[in-house]
Amino acid sequence: MRRLVPSFALLALVLTGCPTDYTQLYNTEPMAPSLSEDDLQTMDWMGPYVIDEGVNFCVYSAAATRIDLVLFDDPNVGQATQQFEMVQFGDLWNLYVEGVGLGQHFGYVAWGPNWPVHEDWFPGSIHGFVADVDEDGNRFNPNKLLMDPYGKAVHRDHDWLAGSAASGPGRTQSTWAAGAKSVVVESTYQWSDSEATWRENRRSDDFAGHRPNELIVYEVHPKGFTADPSSAVDHPGTFRGVGEKAAYFADLGINAVEFLPVHEKPLDGGYWGYNNLSFFAPEISYAADPDPREVIDEFKWMVDQLHGQGVEVWIDVVYNHTGEGGLWRERIYQDDFSVHPGTDTESYNYDPHETAGLFSFRGLDNASWYALEETGLTYWNNTGVGNQTRPNHTPMHRLTMDSLRFYVEEMHVDGFRFDLAPILGEVDLDYNNWDDPANTILQDIIDADFIQENNVRIVAEPWSAGGWYNPVIGAFPAASNGDDAHWGEWNARFRDWWRSFVNEDQWALNWAEATIDGGGVLTGSHDLYAWNERPPAASQNFVTVHDGFTMFDLMSYWEKQNGCGPLNPICCDDPTSSWCESDSGEEHNRSRDWGSHPEGEALKRQMMRNLFAAMMISHGTPLLLGGDEWMRTQHGNNNAYSTLADNEFNWFQWGSWQASDEKTRMHDFVRDVIRVRREHFYAFAPATWEQSASSFQWWGPSGDPDWTSRAIAQFYEAPEGGPELFVMINMERFPVDFTLPSGRTWQKLIDTQRWWDFDDPDNDQDFFDSTGADTRVSHNSYVDAPEVITGATYNVADSSIVILEAAQ
Repeated sequence: MRRLVPSFALLALVLTGCPTDYTQLYNTEPMAPSLSEDDLQTMDWMGPYVIDEGVNFCVYSAAATRIDLVLFDDPNVGQATQQFEMVQFGDLWNLYVEGVGLGQHFGYVAWGPNWPVHEDWFPGSIHGFVADVDEDGNRFNPNKLLMDPYGKAVHRDHDWLAGSAASGPGRTQSTWAAGAKSVVVESTYQWSDSEATWRENRRSDDFAGHRPNELIVYEVHPKGFTADPSSAVDHPGTFRGVGEKAAYFADLGINAVEFLPVHEKPLDGGYWGYNNLSFFAPEISYAADPDPREVIDEFKWMVDQLHGQGVEVWIDVVYNHTGEGGLWRERIYQDDFSVHPGTDTESYNYDPHETAGLFSFRGLDNASWYALEETGLTYWNNTGVGNQTRPNHTPMHRLTMDSLRFYVEEMHVDGFRFDLAPILGEVDLDYNNWDDPANTILQDIIDADFIQENNVRIVAEPWSAGGWYNPVIGAFPAASNGDDAHWGEWNARFRDWWRSFVNEDQWALNWAEATIDGGGVLTGSHDLYAWNERPPAASQNFVTVHDGFTMFDLMSYWEKQNGCGPLNPICCDDPTSSWCESDSGEEHNRSRDWGSHPEGEALKRQMMRNLFAAMMISHGTPLLLGGDEWMRTQHGNNNAYSTLADNEFNWFQWGSWQASDEKTRMHDFVRDVIRVRREHFYAFAPATWEQSASSFQWWGPSGDPDWTSRAIAQFYEAPEGGPELFVMINMERFPVDFTLPSGRTWQKLIDTQRWWDFDDPDNDQDFFDSTGADTRVSHNSYVDAPEVITGATYNVADSSIVILEAAQ
């Protein structure tokens, strides 16, 4: 609690000089904190730190001419309790305030060359204004209250009804009441007794079930996983709700959950959350208790519950751009070839460069935090969403490393997936400049002591929106300091090859027109990752993720359905809205509609089983999209990111899938095929390329493999660690007989063909009616009671995969 003196003045200390404000303040003898200027220059004290009897505040700005700290007792009013001028130490601005502490709400206001200090200025005035933005990219505006880039909690979202955060026409609207206030917090969470053991095990290079080659990753939205009331949790749509359902992941066989972004985002930050305003504060709307002092502890409780189930926690991080809005007005449609050459009619955002949102970074030092065009007026857009940062410039580089350290050491996060990671490989202020990773933060991340000591998983989305990404896939670094740490990468080749192999009738194993080696895809893409000694596990093998179709939709639609619909309802009422992105999303989906009649529905499920099996038998790290295991649909929308897509059609529909026989059977199958991989890591998950190359032989159906065909087999002969395996892949549209390796008794574990899943209400000769089999259990799996195969051959049905195990 603050110490009070006569006239309710606040005891304060500026490291040099006296505090000043725009309200009455009585100066008293200060109590010196234990920080020196040398301490500050290390940048180890950024943000608010509780020290002695007060709080030290430190923020970066190379271009500001003045920054004030503003304190609020009531964070929802425009009248500050106190306002103090901070002291500049090079590019750092610092102030120590005695008598304040935990729970204090605060923000910053800043002046600079485009809006210098004026003695008549007051919040909401125009005094001192020169320009919203100048040729050096300065966007200072003291009417806009700014969050601390290092703040670990905010009190709520920005209140747009109380004031616009925009410059331009809204430049004089004060956001001192409207703005989200940073809050001084410290966690009081007490980790469970088992968490110490978990942390110790994770630091080991030999943590059974969590070695790098043993991971099975599940991507999911932290809200959408439990937001629907049918999730049956006490706190739907929250971190706590996820923790309540931690056992679900373990039951499925997942040992690493990758959450879409969990950092604080604006109200218009989209459902996915890839528009962050903070890289420390967890998103307050994902917390069951909105008290900003409780959000961090709730996140930790979720982590604790997942670790207790043997599940690692990864988060998607977005250091390449921020959510500081701007250019958000309604889309304009123009018939103008000069706007978009080669098009008749195109939509585009039409806002003047003066208009931009000022929440934090932009108002503190736009040119230091963001990559600007030469004019200083506009931004690079290799991200495709604007607001591109400068990850290799001092403030963003340091913030990124500090954010990662905070989530590893304080929040106990086990891994990170980096959105549009090539942006982190850009060094100079030259558009589209990918540099040697050794010169960038990419190398610094993988070489960091806290990353290596905790065996933190580091994974890149290895492309950006600049159209220059092809050379970057496979180009991410391994550690340079002798450690085995390395960047993993989402392997788009795996996605594209398997989608086409399953859905396109002409796609052969090594089809000349495909340019992707099918054998390489099955064995970890050696050409992409082995060159710098990264192991097969560096290949993150996925078929579907949040960005694109769900797996069910991949088998149900020829084309995306991104216009008016349940996942983009704004397109129904307001097709010119900037959120109506009917033309967004991937165009070349390699999708197919297999039909809606009973045979077609059975084919859809068969093709899905093929893709699940493909991820489990391929060398590399399987990555599943949450909900695919029970055939979740987005009704054909392949870009369900928008703010209004945060609705029941985009959430997990627990009640509907658990009531469906077909969806329950698919869930049952996925659990079993994951179990097959986990019980055969020694074969399907080689730790090294040497093991990958020597662990199996390629077989054709009756002899040498034919790489121009669509049928191949893998024979894991006498593998170290377990029984022999024979995997038969037949994507021909007709059955193929495979000759089995002789001298063994083979048992069937998996057969993906549709007969055992064929349910036709109008045909009493379907599998279930003719056999009376349980409709709630997958009959494509035999892991609990492997079926002995008699004879020297096995007839693999059209478009299916079979896994056999030698009896021991």
